[in-house]
Amino acid sequence: MNRAHVQSFIATEATGFSIIEGLLRAPAGAGLAVLDDDLSPRYIPYGELAELAQMAAKALRAHGVAPGDRVCLLSPTTKDLLITLFGIWRLGAVPVVLPRPRRADAEAFVEEVRRRVKAAAPMLLVTTEKSAALFAARIPVPAVSLRVLRESTNGTGQTPPMPDPDSIGLLQFTSGTTAASRAVPVTQAQLIGNIAAAGERAGFGRGDTFVSWLPLYHDMGIVSLSGIAAGGASVVMMATETFVQQPSCWLRTISDYKGTFTAAPNFAYGLAAKVQELRPAALNLSTLRIAINGAEAIDADGLARTQGVLGRYGFGEHAMCPMYGLAEATLAVSGSDHRTPVRVVEGGGERLGSGEVRPGRPLVSCGPTVPGTEIRLVGEAGETLPAGAVGEVLVKGPGVTPGYWSAGGHIDSADTHREGWLATGDLGFLDAGELVICGRIKDMVIAGGRNLYPEDYEMVAERVPGVRAGNVVAFSLPGQERMVVLAEGQGDSARVDALARGVMDALRETTEHAPHEVLLIKPGTLPKTSSGKRQRRAARVMYENGELDVLTSVR
Repeated sequence: MNRAHVQSFIATEATGFSIIEGLLRAPAGAGLAVLDDDLSPRYIPYGELAELAQMAAKALRAHGVAPGDRVCLLSPTTKDLLITLFGIWRLGAVPVVLPRPRRADAEAFVEEVRRRVKAAAPMLLVTTEKSAALFAARIPVPAVSLRVLRESTNGTGQTPPMPDPDSIGLLQFTSGTTAASRAVPVTQAQLIGNIAAAGERAGFGRGDTFVSWLPLYHDMGIVSLSGIAAGGASVVMMATETFVQQPSCWLRTISDYKGTFTAAPNFAYGLAAKVQELRPAALNLSTLRIAINGAEAIDADGLARTQGVLGRYGFGEHAMCPMYGLAEATLAVSGSDHRTPVRVVEGGGERLGSGEVRPGRPLVSCGPTVPGTEIRLVGEAGETLPAGAVGEVLVKGPGVTPGYWSAGGHIDSADTHREGWLATGDLGFLDAGELVICGRIKDMVIAGGRNLYPEDYEMVAERVPGVRAGNVVAFSLPGQERMVVLAEGQGDSARVDALARGVMDALRETTEHAPHEVLLIKPGTLPKTSSGKRQRRAARVMYENGELDVLTSVR
């Protein structure tokens, strides 16, 4: 793809289109392909999608939704859901995509939805037939099914005006890894502009094809979809559940549709490579120029293993593009590009100035900032740190949101904004002008009188054969300077005992402070956020309260 295509894509930010206006300006042939459970496609050219969105906007209006109102969405990623989502944007209303339940506890699910509905104060909940019946009279707003909304879409009614690009285009809940999830208001201009800036940094734009299974309740999923579609690149979407049940379908879809870029958390690339190695499929990944990797800590050794497997099927040695971002900055803050190899920076070493000590593991650079965004690294007293020193990452730029939403439209920024800078709560440092992320401040493990990074322990444990990747948590016990590691495993008594001892042995050999205890717990019981991120504090509380489903433990 040439530079002109990228510049054409990022021009969206400067001209201030709304999302639907972006669809109407898309090049001929660009559109959205929605895959069903068996990967059969339903292709919608962007011009047609704009028309369907207008009809959906009228149907929403008939159900009492006005511009500026919130509309909660709760459904797998289907054609009807996506048309409704774009219809909300066409009306100038605000989508709030709610997470699907991770477990089958109906009462807990209802309570979580009720809490988020209360926080968003929507006019309507649009969901599946089953969920509409489940929530009837149990939440304080009407619940209507996607089918009922679709059948009421008859095209009558007044055509709403195009929304202002500076109107709120999304109420995005944060991941909630170290605190309760909170809602962040993002404008349509920020949705488009942030992805435009990420496209300039990474090198994608019009003429590209984006393949995604990412959940739309996660910022990486919905921000990418909105900005990429509005920028004129084509999108191929499958439901998150399809990927979870068949991880191989992601790479197969990239191969079949000649996808040129994709995005996912680090674990997904490792999982896809593992499945491909165990059950090789005929793939051609040579068209995939950009594979954005973000949303969680990136394992340098894991990247090398992924490249070793997928490289045999055409995955380019520079295709992997680590990026850093957060919901409070819309999405992207920094990122690498497909023209340069992934940079790995050595960890460990002495403390620089008033900064923290670096993690002991090799660290992956997340590249320079995206255009228009600035970062500072500061110490505990707020002082700016020199290059190489580890401190809190502060962010300033057009993607930074004003604060957190509360019912009634009040925006609270008191605990996150410092003189125009967003305090991220993440620790990192600058190396050769690129941002390297170390971990979360609130997740630091205090043991043996030293600040340690839980990721150092989690990544070592995950490399032990038999431990489920992405399902390990490390935390310290308050006031005891003792560290505990939880890992999911399975098998008979002898096997899980041996696995727990193997994890403890690996940690004793490779980390500077051995854990007090390693526990193997039942698969699927590790506490995680709705987007699949580990909840270390919640895991610690469960440990302290004896609520873990423990298979065995080793001290």
